[in-house]
Amino acid sequence: MRPRASIVIVTYGQRALTEQCLRSLHRSLGPRLGREFELVLVDNASPDDTPELLRAWSDRAVVELLPENRNFAGGCNAGARLAHGEALIFLNNDTEVTPGALEALAEQALEPGVSVAGCRLHFPDGTLQHAGVAFMRNRWLNGAAMPQHVFHHLSPELPAAQAIYECDAVTAACMAVRADTFVRVGGFDEGFRNGLEDVDLCLRIRVLGEAVVYRGDVVVVHHEGASRGRGQQLVATPERLAMMRHNDDRFCARWAAHLEHDDAHARGLWDARLSDEAPAREGREGDVGVVGQPSGIGPGAAEACAFLAALAAAGFTPTAVDHPAPGVLAERAPADAALLHDARRRRPSPAHPWLLVPAGARDALAVDAPHIVRVGRPLTATPLTGAREIWASCPAIADALVAQGLDRARIRLVAPPLPATPLGRGGAGLLAVLPAHDRERTRRTLDLLRDAATGVALTIVPTVMARGLSEAITDRLPGARLLGPIAGEERFGALAADSDLVLVDDEDPFQRRALLAALRGTPALVAGGEGPARWLLGAEAGIDEHHAVATLRAHLEGALERAEWARRAALCTRPLPLARQPVCV
Repeated sequence: MRPRASIVIVTYGQRALTEQCLRSLHRSLGPRLGREFELVLVDNASPDDTPELLRAWSDRAVVELLPENRNFAGGCNAGARLAHGEALIFLNNDTEVTPGALEALAEQALEPGVSVAGCRLHFPDGTLQHAGVAFMRNRWLNGAAMPQHVFHHLSPELPAAQAIYECDAVTAACMAVRADTFVRVGGFDEGFRNGLEDVDLCLRIRVLGEAVVYRGDVVVVHHEGASRGRGQQLVATPERLAMMRHNDDRFCARWAAHLEHDDAHARGLWDARLSDEAPAREGREGDVGVVGQPSGIGPGAAEACAFLAALAAAGFTPTAVDHPAPGVLAERAPADAALLHDARRRRPSPAHPWLLVPAGARDALAVDAPHIVRVGRPLTATPLTGAREIWASCPAIADALVAQGLDRARIRLVAPPLPATPLGRGGAGLLAVLPAHDRERTRRTLDLLRDAATGVALTIVPTVMARGLSEAITDRLPGARLLGPIAGEERFGALAADSDLVLVDDEDPFQRRALLAALRGTPALVAGGEGPARWLLGAEAGIDEHHAVATLRAHLEGALERAEWARRAALCTRPLPLARQPVCV
């Protein structure tokens, strides 16, 4: 029987990495490895004893020992010619696969209309290495649009990175390709030398009308830069630079006239734009700094940007530092964008206090200055130990920090900062924020809305415009109005002000959207555990899985006093507990 997929691994030295990769395959696939999932091992004339390792796997793998190094593209093509699977899974030997990952990619690549599937890649420290490819103008190549990893080095908790969406390319560090399509386009172009051959392949398949799908729900660990030949890309040796120039020239000659900066792609998926350039720092220093992802998208970015606005309103001159550079920048209201631009241009000063706003639990944002850490969830890497203060977003988080052994005297309760805004009038029905980055949670939330909100005018704002979302909403909620993602809080606040009730299920630890709605007088329900919304708005703002239908129906049917919700949320507009105005909720 023909294998469902063939896993093709090309090696060049680094036997220990290959052993690690093969062990992960054994753990993930068990007895199916070598049967349902054929294993093809190709060695590019390794200078060490890697061929000996591959021969030891010959009872479970097809082994090809090439007499010379044919680079990544040549080795993969040699392996593909030996493979029998319906899908070809190209896998770097410096990866570690997780259970279910390769099965999901193979099935995705074989879905009608799709020919390529890639996955979310993590560095060993847990940060993002790959979450799809977008094209950005490259000033070093006459403005040609060149491929870039999106969300590179950012937190894996970023909702956008966890989504499923179509893109122009994914990396061949872990890529599934429909075998007949691979043959149809002639495989990898061996004119590329260990770079850009995967993007070129994806684009040639896209020209056929076949989709490339990024699966953010599938995770593989990638020790990028560790494997020799394919790796060491971070070492700028003359040979490496010459290879990169060769690949860039070959890619531009084929594709430069057909590609453009992917802002339209970013707007549709995330309500964002693309840029990997930071504004130049001018001479003026700020008197307080905010470090995190204030320019980016996602919950942590929104919280960091809100603190910038609150500090400026309190009379400070804030400096903003994106760490690391986000690449994907949220579309914000003009006033917020101007404030952020100015804050990014100011020079940071180690003599002034810094507010660290991690975007995820693993973020390590160390600064050599007195600092305050903003905490909205349990943290594993942020330097809490040396923090001057810790600003917890709600009592539950403060208690969790004390349970970790931190001194309660160093912890302050600080609500998420919100702008003072006028009350809205309502009348537009139910506004639902949908966790479209999580397919299973999306299904549950859509079922809840179908069961509890029949006959109610319904508007849906997704966290990301995920693949298949429109079809899923049409199937379950044919009368609903689906909008695109909304990164700017001013626009979301205006939409919430016109609504009668807001249901938020977006996995934001700061629960900002529920608070923004309540501040405009719109009753809000938030899914998930304890957080700032439940603390400030009361227990009735929470919705749990077991009583979700009854709770939502009660709120839709009840006579809700808008002014009462606004009064509770107004706690978030109090001054920050910094220097001149030491007030804390």
